Amino acid sequence: MIWEFPPWYHLTPLEVLAPRAERMAAMCAEQGLGGVLLTDAYDVFYASGTSQQGLVLIPAKGEPLVLMRRYAERAAAESPWPVTPISGLTQAADFLLAALPQDSRLGLTLDVMPAVDYLGWQKRLPGLKLRDATKPWLGLKAVKDAWELERMAEAGKLAASIYAALPGLIKPGRSEAELAGTMQRLAIAGGSIDHLRSRHAYHQTYSWHIASGPEGNLPSAMDAPFNGWGLSPAFPLGASHRRFSAGDPINVDFGVSLNGYQTDQTRTYVLGPAPKEVRQAHACLEEIEAALIQGLVPGAVSGELFSLSLDIAARHGLSDSFLGRPGHKIRFAAHGVGQELGCPPYILESSQAVVRQGETYALELKMLTPQGPVGLESTVAVRPSGPALNLTPAPSVLCEIPLEAS
Repeated sequence: MIWEFPPWYHLTPLEVLAPRAERMAAMCAEQGLGGVLLTDAYDVFYASGTSQQGLVLIPAKGEPLVLMRRYAERAAAESPWPVTPISGLTQAADFLLAALPQDSRLGLTLDVMPAVDYLGWQKRLPGLKLRDATKPWLGLKAVKDAWELERMAEAGKLAASIYAALPGLIKPGRSEAELAGTMQRLAIAGGSIDHLRSRHAYHQTYSWHIASGPEGNLPSAMDAPFNGWGLSPAFPLGASHRRFSAGDPINVDFGVSLNGYQTDQTRTYVLGPAPKEVRQAHACLEEIEAALIQGLVPGAVSGELFSLSLDIAARHGLSDSFLGRPGHKIRFAAHGVGQELGCPPYILESSQAVVRQGETYALELKMLTPQGPVGLESTVAVRPSGPALNLTPAPSVLCEIPLEAS
């Protein structure tokens, strides 16, 4: 079969993948690994340019070994690396044992590998020493290359176009869930997949974290300052059937995933004039965002940036409202974003981690008010010097929607 992909089906070129392979091989050498085995679809895509069903071995020396079960021919058309068809994991193990010396240490990403799979690899690879490579692997992926930043900027532009439509979509009596559905429709039409990957296994992120009014302040399962009602106890967070009213702050936290890369952004809307407390809270978040964008430079210390955000909230007299209610506050002011959410790097309480050029952060700035939640979140990239680059061009302002226009 000859694969002729449509123009909107963007393939990752070898000149992007080859430097990644060099970085991954260097990581293996630094960790004393003979190689790292990638089995997660997102990691496989990162290393090979295809997310067909299979796995990739990145050796400390030599080219990647791309082993594909289904569909190998399509994988070979999508990836610039040579692709070897396999019938299953037993055959894959034979290739791995042939590629690595006896007693080699083989890294695995155990944060996303089920225990049953790990036990299976132990049996199939008796001559290798299996080691957890999660921490160095996530540290490597935290630094984005130019190709990734371009994809994220495209996602940010799509998100901005959707946010620009919201003043005409938010109306009295309309529900959070109805707004979420409209935003999903616009995002999918623009090329976004309706799935946001979260790295950890305890909760998979969704695109429609919309919460409004006093009920929007409700806490729930997700590690977030507020979660709202959700639609049922089976999914007790995010957009609900609650309907918008004048004066309600409407926190719209909506992620977009385009060509395999995400941006995460939040903007706050109010029908009619915003209450004084909502304006004060948002002004504080705007100041924190500006300070963090200025402070996110190579060499900055994560915990010091977190303390900076707390100091600004305290200066506004809003310490008890910033990042959640007392006793239930989140311990980070930003999280990593790219292929996935819920991964390094973080702006994290007491962290000594050092900011690096190419890292991307979603600034998770949230506040509680008596009227409801107020949020401001932008995805930014660390440049060689100067302030971080904002990849989410929707204006960082509180949007008050005139009632006569709604």
